[in-house]
Amino acid sequence: MANRITTAILVAELRAALERKDGYIMGARGQNPRTGYLDLSVTKCKSSWQPDGWYYEQYTKAPYTAKQHAKALYWRAHCTRVWDCNGMAEGIYELHTGECIDSKARYNYQQWCGPKGAGMIPPLYRVPGAAVFWGDRASDIHHVAYLDAPVDPDKPSGDWYLIEARGVLYGVVRTRLYERKPDFWGWMTKYFDYEDDLEILTPDEPCTLRNGSEGDDVKELQTNLIRLGYDCGRWGADGDFGDATEIAVKRFQTQHDLEPDGIVGPKTRAALEQALAALDSAEAARYVEITGGSCYVRDRPGKLDGKPVGEIRGVAHEGAKLPFAGVIDEDSGWLKVTYKDAPGWVSDKYGRLVEA
Repeated sequence: MANRITTAILVAELRAALERKDGYIMGARGQNPRTGYLDLSVTKCKSSWQPDGWYYEQYTKAPYTAKQHAKALYWRAHCTRVWDCNGMAEGIYELHTGECIDSKARYNYQQWCGPKGAGMIPPLYRVPGAAVFWGDRASDIHHVAYLDAPVDPDKPSGDWYLIEARGVLYGVVRTRLYERKPDFWGWMTKYFDYEDDLEILTPDEPCTLRNGSEGDDVKELQTNLIRLGYDCGRWGADGDFGDATEIAVKRFQTQHDLEPDGIVGPKTRAALEQALAALDSAEAARYVEITGGSCYVRDRPGKLDGKPVGEIRGVAHEGAKLPFAGVIDEDSGWLKVTYKDAPGWVSDKYGRLVEA
């Protein structure tokens, strides 16, 4: 098991970054923006951290704008440290252990988190240092932020302040949970110690879900069933365990050699987790290879009157392999990919789905 640091250390460092008004550079994990070193006493500069080096030159290329490039150079001139979203957790961990993780937000959720789930973080898990994520699905997560403190100290089950490295135009900022509406949540127990918080969690086993249950746990269940191809009815993942969800659970149980009672207990939960892990693995092992020459990556699929409807996010060159995001648009046949840690779409005229 990796060495862990306390969430108290994590939150203290997050607050310090906010207080200093630290900046944002894609790929950064707390470096001095003028030298590229975590150690602020070092004065020599890595070539990649020169104004014309990779960390700043990336903002001169599509889909970035001149305003974003100028802001990146502003952070270089004025900040003590710079981060990207997952780099905040990585860099703080490295500062206190000397161990470099070098990961991405989607792997944080998939590989670091113990308790985790889809939708709004349940009130029971809202503690300082908990992580919340944004993405269409677990394999397509592109951003992470961290819980700081409840907006109303007397209502820890309500809204919370977040600290996040939000983007090059924002830097490290304080936002609010209910305004930002994350898609996933988790406790990063692989690298951070939530031991004091674990003592407040009861019961030890997740609650049993059945027809009539309501809440975030039901919504997470429905989201996972839909991901696995089971129909939860016209309202989808609405947090209400009704007849359609019960039928979906029974179908899942039947296909996984479980008693089809429509009740989600420990055995059904374990089977769901195994099925989701297999799905994540399958999606992660597939790529869209660009075979028809260089092409645009767009933010939406398809065409209207013969012209693409999506905005250009960048260019993928022939031979490139972009991670497949698990969706093929039914109308156009376009392929959803992960491009620069965010969702994008490639025409099936230019890309083909291949195994890794």
